[in-house]
Amino acid sequence: MLSIFVFGSLTAVLLLAVLMSGLRSDLRAQLGESSHRTHELAAHVSQAMRMPLRFSANSLTFIAEESSRLQSTAPQQSEVLLKGLVAEIMRRQPQILHIDVVAAEGSASGAVHEVSTGTVWASCAASALRVAGAPCFGPVVNTTDGEVMFVAAPFDEHRRIVADMQVAALQRALVGVPHANDIFFALEDAHGRTIVQGGDAEAAVADPNASAPPWWVRHLFGWQGPLPLRATTAIEPYPFKVVAGITYQKALAPWRRQVAAAAAFYLFYLFAFASLLGVIYRSAKVQRYYIEHLQAKTQELHTAQRVGRTAIWTFQQGRLACTDEEGEIFGLAGGRNAASVREFLAMVHPQDRAPLIGQVGAAWRNQDNLRAEFRIRKADGSERSLSAGGKVVVGQDGAQFMTGTVVDVTEQWNAHRRQAESEHRFHSLFEHNPLPFWVFDADTLRFLEVNAAAMKAYGYTREELLGMTIADLRDPTERPGLVAHLASPHESRSAPRVWAHRTRDGKRIDVRIHAADIVFNGIPARLVLAEDVGQQLAGERELAYRATHDAVTRLPNQHALLNRLDVLIAEGRPFGIAYIQLLGMDAIADTFGISVAAGVLRAMTARLVERVIGDEFLAAVTHESFVWVASRDRMSEAGLQAIVHCSNEPLYFEETQHQIEIVIGVVAHPRDGARGDVLFAHAALAAHAQGRGQRAVHYFEPSLAQQSKERMQFSASLRRAVRRHEFEMYFQPITNYPDQRLIGLEALMRWPQADGSLIPPSTFIPVCEESGLIVPLGRWVLNQVAKASLQLKEAGFDDLPIGVNISPAELRGSDLVANLRGVRAAYALADHAIHIELTESCLIEHRDKAIEVMRQLRADGVAVALDDFGTGFSSLSYLRDLPIDMLKIDQAFIRSVDRDARSATICDAIIALGKSLGIRVIAEGIERPAQYQWLHRHGCDGAQGFYLGRPERLTDFLAQWTPARARAR
Repeated sequence: MLSIFVFGSLTAVLLLAVLMSGLRSDLRAQLGESSHRTHELAAHVSQAMRMPLRFSANSLTFIAEESSRLQSTAPQQSEVLLKGLVAEIMRRQPQILHIDVVAAEGSASGAVHEVSTGTVWASCAASALRVAGAPCFGPVVNTTDGEVMFVAAPFDEHRRIVADMQVAALQRALVGVPHANDIFFALEDAHGRTIVQGGDAEAAVADPNASAPPWWVRHLFGWQGPLPLRATTAIEPYPFKVVAGITYQKALAPWRRQVAAAAAFYLFYLFAFASLLGVIYRSAKVQRYYIEHLQAKTQELHTAQRVGRTAIWTFQQGRLACTDEEGEIFGLAGGRNAASVREFLAMVHPQDRAPLIGQVGAAWRNQDNLRAEFRIRKADGSERSLSAGGKVVVGQDGAQFMTGTVVDVTEQWNAHRRQAESEHRFHSLFEHNPLPFWVFDADTLRFLEVNAAAMKAYGYTREELLGMTIADLRDPTERPGLVAHLASPHESRSAPRVWAHRTRDGKRIDVRIHAADIVFNGIPARLVLAEDVGQQLAGERELAYRATHDAVTRLPNQHALLNRLDVLIAEGRPFGIAYIQLLGMDAIADTFGISVAAGVLRAMTARLVERVIGDEFLAAVTHESFVWVASRDRMSEAGLQAIVHCSNEPLYFEETQHQIEIVIGVVAHPRDGARGDVLFAHAALAAHAQGRGQRAVHYFEPSLAQQSKERMQFSASLRRAVRRHEFEMYFQPITNYPDQRLIGLEALMRWPQADGSLIPPSTFIPVCEESGLIVPLGRWVLNQVAKASLQLKEAGFDDLPIGVNISPAELRGSDLVANLRGVRAAYALADHAIHIELTESCLIEHRDKAIEVMRQLRADGVAVALDDFGTGFSSLSYLRDLPIDMLKIDQAFIRSVDRDARSATICDAIIALGKSLGIRVIAEGIERPAQYQWLHRHGCDGAQGFYLGRPERLTDFLAQWTPARARAR
């Protein structure tokens, strides 16, 4: 192999030297040919250009000479004859477009029309134009007649003749010049400007100085000089030259192909030489490999037989030999691998011995293949299952013997037994399962197996079901959906799904199908368990119904309403919403019970349902309100009044009669909101604002939302103020007549703000009553009044009672008597230190409780005053039945008591009534001396108002009032 490598390497070096020498000679020849072609083309182009240039120059020279001759021979007719000569020359020389005679100063003669000649004079200086000299050629310019080149010649001492020569004439002269496509040529003037060009455009724009050979040409082939690829030829006697050239890429293109062919040939030789060496090397390597591999495979075969529990056996001349060297298959004692037939048969299981002898004998006699399975018992008592195969063969000596392989199949037999047991268990579970089970063909959908529960559930016999498909259990309308479901991806098909099936008698049953892909008797199939979920679905439907419907009215509830509004908004449909508020339902429930209120609500529901038509929507959102959704046309004033009139007639239930009122809040989409919950809230807000007037229908206004927001913020601030005790107590004096002696105080509450302003009770007390804050606020007031009573006593004001106002909500929601007893006991106050003031509204709303509270207060020695007397639904029965100690005349009557006869009469009657019943009468709101004097004259017992003293903090009151002054006044 080494000699072949040395010979091939020397051959490669010699071949490379020969190829390089040949390529160097071809390079010189190719460059010489390219140089010859460029010089030849330059000569041809020069010859072609000389003729049109000579014709044009000679024409101008001829005109100049003829003009001089005519001036001397026929001066009167020279101008006419000159014009005729010019016309004839232009006819004979079509490349000349114009011929003009121009003065040396630049103005045209009157005989020939004027042209612009600035370009030719810029190119040919006047000094260059001699009278007897040669013409001068200007640069190429663009005109309306195309590209032209100016030609000028001396006419006389003061004038010049100028002609416009078409460049296209020069271009046409080049058409007939033979040239190759890879060479370019160009006509240039004395300044190197190109007039016309042709040939290879790429070579024309190439750098004329880039004639140096490439580096690989210089280094590989020894070429050091420039490449002779350009040629220049002058066109005498004219100031033009012809340049021709070729790029070195195209000049060397044929030679590069020769280089590529030589390189390919040389590489092919190297590849062939390397391949030969590779083949020789691989052959030697393969030879060594096969020797080693044969040895390894022999060892691996023995190993594989041991691992795979396989052996080769031979039965000849009454003896059995095998390759079971480790004794793992037959388990021959002593590590033997051969035994007599008798010894071997002694190890065979008794049940398998006779069949094995018969199979071996039949194969020997018939010269057939042997295939037998049997069990053996090894010396250690273990039992193995074997599978043997073999055939009778003839040896080289002509003797017959049987040989083959034996495999230990104990694990396979055990697995087969376990599979059989598993199939038995599956069949038992399948057949005796209480739920319907079946297996159907995945392609034909026919039943392949069903259990007893399926036959019982559907009413078919086993034979009938096996003759049906699963589509027969469904309605015809659902069969396309079944086909689509079975064609869906595996993940979708495997998910449990509820289907509607039909039994034999046509009964519909809802079943949840659990399915899995299996192979049943070699057929792709699906195992199905059908779970009857009819009762479960009914329960779910009932729960879903309850979740979206009101239990009392059976109408859709608020959740269903909001879903409906979302659908309408998504569809972009305009609609209206009416929030129907029933007034008086709480009173019915409190008086007659919840069952009666529910019956009344159902009766009203029946009336409202009669008003709903088409796709309109009616929902019950609370125990006393409905929502009606309809088109804007239906949500007219007449339609809304029809809803209001539903309450005109009384409602009857269980021998009770009820009259309720309806208030409606109305919104429109999209004007009043873009979301369903917002529209619902706005409609409810409009309905809850019915206090604005006596109208039953209220339309939503944006100001309502702002007012509601402000109310909520005010309520939050008020709650915080109650929790932090941010209120202050003010006290207004109550005096007698006529000396204005102090006989009591009235406690008034104020809420100071950060800006120094005060919020009066008339603003925040109603909010406290609505939110339930009035109870803790009332307890705080009693404590503050008790503390003030102690301070007054310490200041010398003995037995000066303080009046405290009690609201209806406080009377209803707290134990006023117990609270007052606790405060008196905590501060050791006298019974008369605090007296209670109630309004007539307390007596109207809570008459029975008010009477009981007032009697307990009277028993405890607490005085009770009836405040704002005369402004409510005053009844003389109050004065007769209630334990009242004082009447406080409302300031509405006091304001003009000294000016208005009616007010005076009313006040006089109240004072007289109080005196006759033994009840003290106190006048509120006295602001002028005349009022005070009138009340004194008519026998009023007490006076209160700004005239006597404004409400003040206790410290300010004590600074202004002293015990001595109070008694003196």
